[in-house]
Amino acid sequence: MQSRPEPPAPGDPLAPVAPRLAELEVCGLVVALPGGEGGAEPQLAIWPMPNGAADPSRSYLVPPAALLGAMTRLDQAGGTLAGVYHSHPRGGAGLSHADLEVALAGGEPVLPGVAQIVVALEDGRAVLVRAHRFQEGRFAGVDLWPRPP
Repeated sequence: MQSRPEPPAPGDPLAPVAPRLAELEVCGLVVALPGGEGGAEPQLAIWPMPNGAADPSRSYLVPPAALLGAMTRLDQAGGTLAGVYHSHPRGGAGLSHADLEVALAGGEPVLPGVAQIVVALEDGRAVLVRAHRFQEGRFAGVDLWPRPP
């Protein structure tokens, strides 16, 4: 089994993605694309996706057709899915009950090995980016941006 690349490092473009629509949860994929010749490191890219939730101000849901299209494109590019991101317009970088309903099925991750990344907003500005990885039966979060001192 191929190991997954780590989620984005501080300074990557995730923090400015969410404030574009500060009143709605935005969502998308963090993908690792082949780095080129000579075994170069994979390049992380942010692929925004539509939010198909019934109430996108309170939750997110990537429409299945959009996700399938993105995964097909990713497979054709030889890349891997590193994370799924979304924003919390009213702050907090923890996974909500609604987030867990999307991320889990039968208590197991829907996308094993893929980080669930939350961009927390306050007053329309990103204040924290946290990656949650499934470990020992639960999601554990690690702050990515700003990096703790």
